[in-house]
Amino acid sequence: MIRKGFTLAEVLITLTIIGVVAAITLPSLMSNTTNAQIGPKLAKASSMFQQANTALLNANSVDTLTDTGLLVAGEGDAGADLSSYINELSNHMKIAEYTYPAGVTQTATDESTAATCEVGAGFEEGTPAIANDGILYVINYDATPDTSLAPHRQRIGNVYVDINAGARPNSIGTDIFVFSWWNDGSLRPVGSSNWADSDGACEWQTVCANDAFASDYKACTGAVFENNLKVLYK
Repeated sequence: MIRKGFTLAEVLITLTIIGVVAAITLPSLMSNTTNAQIGPKLAKASSMFQQANTALLNANSVDTLTDTGLLVAGEGDAGADLSSYINELSNHMKIAEYTYPAGVTQTATDESTAATCEVGAGFEEGTPAIANDGILYVINYDATPDTSLAPHRQRIGNVYVDINAGARPNSIGTDIFVFSWWNDGSLRPVGSSNWADSDGACEWQTVCANDAFASDYKACTGAVFENNLKVLYK
């Protein structure tokens, strides 16, 4: 007699095996999917910010942000008043909120894992702006530009970009990335070959190498942009 179908025991064993395999592979699959989204989101965020700054410069008929009169430095270039700049920026980039998201402690984890990458003011020291697409920009004006140099060589601060605003983990190199900010309105990924005029100690190849745990996650922004927008360091 030919038996058709499966016994209850066989079905339960099969389901158990499927469950075990899913439990092993699903976290890895979800992590890979999330990592694949980081690069495109980050590229879009930096592009939108730079385009808005270019439009702002054109609207004011100047070549540098400091010539707009919108950047007011604080004591020692810390605690700068960027309210006028943010208001003008909102004419060229849709900004929904002008504060840190509710529940955010204004502290990014992994920010001080190492002193390798000196990027200037920290995540909690800047002026926040949340765009309509949910991207949080934390802008720091913390450097007096060297006007003897061309605008694209005048660093004026840094910009932290949180690609998911208030959602966790609020961690450098995971959902928060750091760019140097230049007087022509451009951004350069920290850790890339040209993020600063001279800072060989902070190259991503040294402190955020592919397939290795980073010793300073601030440089991982450069790793993303110089690896075709892929996250290869974790």
